[in-house]
Amino acid sequence: MIDGLGRDMWMSDIYVVVDRRNADRNSLEDIASAISSLGATVVSLDERCHVIEAAIPVDEIPTVRAMEGVSYVRSIFNYFAEQPVPPKAA
Repeated sequence: MIDGLGRDMWMSDIYVVVDRRNADRNSLEDIASAISSLGATVVSLDERCHVIEAAIPVDEIPTVRAMEGVSYVRSIFNYFAEQPVPPKAA
């Protein structure tokens, strides 16, 4: 935390290639939803190439690599980001 203003973390822009013939039959949308639940922001889905582009905390990349249906994860760009602290309820 910097001066109580926010939480800092390393982020990564990634491409995730999905094997459309995976054993669990996870769809592109299923995997995108699972990636989102890890704190990622899904930027785009390329249904023709079965690729998801997302921004994700670096600590979560091994979890994405281990997901059934994910055949390849490429980290494109890493950066340090300050995340704002959500406002407190009144």
